[in-house]
Amino acid sequence: MTLETVFQSLNIALIVGIIGAILLVLGAFKFYKSKDAKKMATLVGIVGIGIFLVGAFVPGVDFLVNPIDFSGGTPVATVTPTAPSTVQETPSGLCPGIEDTTVTLSAQDQFTSAAAGTTHRYRVNGAPALTVANAGTFTASPGNPIEILWGNETDGTYYGAVSNVVVPCSGTKTFTTNLVRNGTLTVEVFNEEGNLINGVANNETLAAGDVVTLEAKLKGQFQRGFPYGGVITVEYNSSTIDDVIVDFGGSETNVPQTYVITLATSSVTKAYTVPAILSNEILLGSVIIDADDSTAPADPGSDVILQFRPNDYFINEDTGGSYDGPEVEDEDDTATFANTATFTIHTM
Repeated sequence: MTLETVFQSLNIALIVGIIGAILLVLGAFKFYKSKDAKKMATLVGIVGIGIFLVGAFVPGVDFLVNPIDFSGGTPVATVTPTAPSTVQETPSGLCPGIEDTTVTLSAQDQFTSAAAGTTHRYRVNGAPALTVANAGTFTASPGNPIEILWGNETDGTYYGAVSNVVVPCSGTKTFTTNLVRNGTLTVEVFNEEGNLINGVANNETLAAGDVVTLEAKLKGQFQRGFPYGGVITVEYNSSTIDDVIVDFGGSETNVPQTYVITLATSSVTKAYTVPAILSNEILLGSVIIDADDSTAPADPGSDVILQFRPNDYFINEDTGGSYDGPEVEDEDDTATFANTATFTIHTM
């Protein structure tokens, strides 16, 4: 065994500690036997060096685990072998022990909490869409995304809703939502005298060049509603009226293709959006009528007609059956919900 091999098996802290201990013992022994003052001073120095070496280097625990590398490099770390690890395979899906989840789709009335007896359309992980009755069940796997069209577009009682959910790590899961039942919308417009226009005794009298602002109301029905608002179309005779502006807090939009012209060929149509109306809320608005500068409007040829149609969700077959909306009409210009409310502003 060479000297280098011997030193490599030791470490610097241990070597210095041993030397310090030897000096400490020898120094202490000589100090005890000597009576010469100079020798005693020298021995005290040796003992001090020994104490310093032992105290400074023996606690170097980090060096005790690293043998000396005399090649000029850094200490070589000791590698402790470890036993091979065992990888546990996760059962199919995201949830150990759960492969299938029984999913229930259950909708209820937003105001009464009663079950909404309808059919729901769903698509699991992008697969072709299927349907299930309200409170009905189907099987999916944990982690599956599900697109739900509550009401399946065909319900004529409740307005639809769209949900995007993910199946959890559970053997059963019920997804729920609140749906709003369709109701009756009442449209009211009052003349400048504050009377409800009815086409009998109370009309709106307009002279040529008149511009009037009439108070208007949209009144909902208790525990019913129009959750996505809708569009109100206005039709007027351009030969006696220059313009009509309807304002219920929305903005001007496209006239629905489902609107049927009522007046003569000189009629003009415009449309405005209307916010949601829930239960027996009253939405206040106005109707501005700008009469022709030379011809005064007269009933019935110069009546102003208002028609409201609600928004709802629909299945867009042009995009592979995506759930779109809420809109007044679908991709084929068909009304998404069969409900209208009409009011006539009689002029004279």
